[in-house]
Formats: sequence, C-alpha cells, structure tokens
Amino acid sequence: MSYDEVAGLLERVTGQHLLSDQTIQHLVVAKAVEVSQQWQIESQANTAAPLWPEVTPQVDWYDPQSEEILLLTDAIQVKQQKASRGQGADKPPLERETKRVHTDVWLVEQHTGGFTYLTAGVDATGQEVVSGTERVRWQFQQDYAGRSEPLQVIAITDGARTIRRQLAELFSQPVPVILDWYHLDKKVGELMSMVARNKQEKAVHVAHLLDHLWHGRTDTALTYLRREVQAKNPQQLAALVTYLEKHRAEIIDYGRRQRAGKQIGSGRMEKGGDQVIGARQKHKGMSWSPTGSKALGILKVVELNQQWVQLWFPQQAAA
Repeated sequence: MSYDEVAGLLERVTGQHLLSDQTIQHLVVAKAVEVSQQWQIESQANTAAPLWPEVTPQVDWYDPQSEEILLLTDAIQVKQQKASRGQGADKPPLERETKRVHTDVWLVEQHTGGFTYLTAGVDATGQEVVSGTERVRWQFQQDYAGRSEPLQVIAITDGARTIRRQLAELFSQPVPVILDWYHLDKKVGELMSMVARNKQEKAVHVAHLLDHLWHGRTDTALTYLRREVQAKNPQQLAALVTYLEKHRAEIIDYGRRQRAGKQIGSGRMEKGGDQVIGARQKHKGMSWSPTGSKALGILKVVELNQQWVQLWFPQQAAA
C-alpha cells in the first residue's frame, strides 16, 4: 500500500491523521530540545552546589564486601547522512568519505541499585548545550551529595584516551580504571590475527596471552610476546606490546575479581549503548543527521530512566 492509502485507511478506522516523517522529526527534535534545556538548567544550578565527597584514589578490586560505585561509558557511532547535492562536491574523494555521528553514553550506578543513563543535551541544530560529563556530575550530586566518606568510584572502560581525560576533568583527580575484559580479549585476538603466521599459531598464542592476562600477569604476557612469538607482521606485534604496556595499570586479576562477585567488563555498557542508539539507528541502509540521531538518543535515555510518561503526559504522571 502507498503512504496515501495507509493514511486514508488509518483515518477511516481511527479518525486520526497519520503523521508525516517530517512532522515526526520536528516533534522528536522539539521534545529532545525541551529535555536538553531542562538538563542545562539543572547542570548550571548544580555548579554552585557543594562538590560531592572526594573519590578514593585507590580501591581494593577484590574485596567482596566493599561498596563500589560503577561508572561505565562508551561512544557509539552511526552513519551520517551525506551532504545535500552540491555541497562538498568540490572536495577530493577522500574528504567525501562517510562521516559518523558520534554519541557518548554514560551509566552511573545509583545508590539504591540499578543504573542511570546519561548523554549530552543538544539544541535544534544538534549542537551540545550540556555535555555528558556535566550530566554525570549532576547525577553524582543528586545521588551522593549527602555522603561524608570518600566515594569508591570505579570506571570500567575500553581504555580510550578521551575517556581517561573526561574522567580526570569530571573528578579533578585520577579515578581507578579497569580495562574492560571483553575489549581486551577482542583486541588481543584482532592484533594476533595480523601477527601470527597461521591459524594454528594464532590459537596457541592467544590462549597463552589470555591465560596470563585473565590472571593479571601483564609482565608475563609481554615476556611471552617478546620471546615466543615469531611475527608475520612485526609492526602489529609492536602495536600489541605497546597496547599492553599502555594499559598495564588497568589490567587486573579478572579471575579473582569475578570470584569476588564483581563486574569485570562493560557488557552492561555495550547493551546500554545499543539500547540508546544502536537498536533503532544501526540498520542496513540507515543514515542520520547529527540532530536527528542525538535527539532520538536523548528521548531513549528518558525512556530508559523511566521518565517517559512524565515527559509526554505530565498531568497523568502527577496524578
């Protein structure tokens, strides 16, 4: 059926007019801007509030009784719509490569249990009016401002430099970071695919490396790489060595922490990013404007935080 036929059928059956794509887009962006403006007001008011308690610079990763506040973050990207006809046509081919819309998603563990989803707020043009880190700061203020003892915050991340910088800016001091086990596992496998001379050698090397890294034996893993691996691609071997050296302080005894009942990976974060952006926006053939992508992400954050009815039906929520 054509759009007009579907629209006519729905109008005859329900008495309601079918909204056009453009109308829906305007509605989504307008609501996302409304939410973002409220976030901006909250975050600006929060700058005058007392800072939350200091963050403990060192924690016991393996104490099953210790209280932790997990902070998870990741960036998710979707394909950006191409420039309209005539725009960018004079650029070289390499500069006309597909661009990506980049969205940071944060999860903050609540003092009552569960997680709060956070992302940046935008205006009608897709420009940030309040950053993700400002939203994280506000959330910590809401949840933990009444605490007097230092907070045992632990960030589980993929180790990206930008994330470490954001954490330092957020807390004004170093924060304990665990390199996500699943990212570490994947990274070792990817690089070893380019290092090993054949599949059999790859399997042997990966098994040895992951066994050492699972137990936090980074130095032993590095020694193995330098002494036992004959590289098909020495540059990729050097890249793997550099990667492990760079993240040495973030690679822990994952087995011991898991036995203590503690989280070792950001699987929840991967799921969170998929819920906020991926499930709706990452499908074959889809591309998005920065404004549309971020606006949908904002509304999904509202839904995941159980604030949907309050946003769309405030009178019903207040009843």
